[in-house]
Amino acid sequence: MTSVSLFQFSLCFKSPRTSQKCGVFVCLFFWLVCSLFLTQIAHASKTVELQARLESKINAVDQIKESFGKYSIEAPDLLKKIEGQSERIRIIRDKEIKSAFELLLHRDLDGDRDKIWPIGKERQRNEVKGYQGSDDALKGYKNQTHLIKWHLKIEETFKITKEFCHFFQLKAVGTHNVDAPILTLSGVIRKRTPQLQLQCWNGDKSERHFLADWEACQGKWLQCTVQCLYGKKGSYKFSVHSLDGTIESEVDQKDFPSWREGFEFVRPKWGIYRSLATVKNQLNPVDSVFLNHFSIQKR
Repeated sequence: MTSVSLFQFSLCFKSPRTSQKCGVFVCLFFWLVCSLFLTQIAHASKTVELQARLESKINAVDQIKESFGKYSIEAPDLLKKIEGQSERIRIIRDKEIKSAFELLLHRDLDGDRDKIWPIGKERQRNEVKGYQGSDDALKGYKNQTHLIKWHLKIEETFKITKEFCHFFQLKAVGTHNVDAPILTLSGVIRKRTPQLQLQCWNGDKSERHFLADWEACQGKWLQCTVQCLYGKKGSYKFSVHSLDGTIESEVDQKDFPSWREGFEFVRPKWGIYRSLATVKNQLNPVDSVFLNHFSIQKR
């Protein structure tokens, strides 16, 4: 509705004694209401996408920032420059999906941002994420639903241990109750079985859902989808399907507490976040994962 038509509409509310100023006020009021309504619709339906553009003159880091925001990357080499170090995020050519972002971690060089963890709690990460300054679609609020899709390939030689190693997180930002993620896609050895699993946090307790044998999913492109309704009685549906058709796995959970007191918003995180505590010597000198075809929509 144009400003002219709104003004004409507002005149219908005028009595012969009503001043012209009142008509203008009513016009502005209806314009404001319509603007807010249309803005909410746009935010609810907008989709943010990210594709690795191999032939672009823009490097991998800047391509990610274009879609997710200036501070959307937690890569070791962006925080601490070491002469001779290779880039931790780059674009590679892929024979199946043409191109992808490669995220690498060096076991003996990389840490967790600029944090110094005490002995026994050492960890490292290379992740891309949504954050406060990201597009609204990357931030989920109470009673909203996130639909997030991406492609993931785990390097064929990637080593996992009994300690945590996350490839995806739904993690909250807020004043408290944000230490534990809502859910993670993780590689871990559980009961002596290496596996890809979904971990979900219900308060202080976590639930684990087996998705695939570790060897079965290494070196394959996995199409991952999560749909999460944020609420004290929320829900989620998480699926993993390999492009070669050998892996088909889904977890569907109703009445799940995906929103906690103290949350400001929830954002996705992709990459590698893993523990080094007690298991560092079991890892490869370098490990990597590959990501592409990101699609994030909020409903």
